[in-house]
Amino acid sequence: MTLHPVGVVTLPRIVLLPGLHGTTSLFDRFVAAAPGDLSLLPQPLPNDASLGYRELTAWISARLPAEPVMLVAESFSGPLALLVADRCPNVVAVALCVTCVVPPAPAVIARSPRALWGVTPPASLIRALLTGGDRALAAEARDVVGGLRADVIAKRIAESLHIDVRAELERFARPLMCLSAKQDWVVPQRSAQVVWASRAGSRCGGRSGRRR
Repeated sequence: MTLHPVGVVTLPRIVLLPGLHGTTSLFDRFVAAAPGDLSLLPQPLPNDASLGYRELTAWISARLPAEPVMLVAESFSGPLALLVADRCPNVVAVALCVTCVVPPAPAVIARSPRALWGVTPPASLIRALLTGGDRALAAEARDVVGGLRADVIAKRIAESLHIDVRAELERFARPLMCLSAKQDWVVPQRSAQVVWASRAGSRCGGRSGRRR
């Protein structure tokens, strides 16, 4: 955010990075509800190849606008946002939403048979674990996940269970916000506590319920 001498505030462009599914369709409600003076750019991840965090960092960095940007990163994209910010000086702020900087679950989960990740979970399970009971959002999320390749999902899960971006977090000296859900079954609130411990100056907050 830039404050000009005449008192006009220029807001950075806000780039929205999605969760494990890599699509931007689940941002539609957020974009529709956002104030009209915000410039929002939902940025999908490539779903046609099994890429790790390092490859995705290069992919996203090459597609960022040249102007100052704020990264709003959900779930899987939290570490990605910090990796991008570490190499792109035009990232002026980061908001981490229900995400992690170290693995949120045991790495052994990544050893599950790849075929398992090709099974689309029922909407009732998504509703219970992820959408706080929102049936319409759960059905939409199920449709999105159902269209993903199993190898892409497996790669992203494995990456998230081996990632450690605490060094990048500590180097990021610009504004940082961390949002957590107090009853999330996928990314527990202790993941946000790692952020708080690494960045005493970060602004963190939690809300009752799960991600929505």
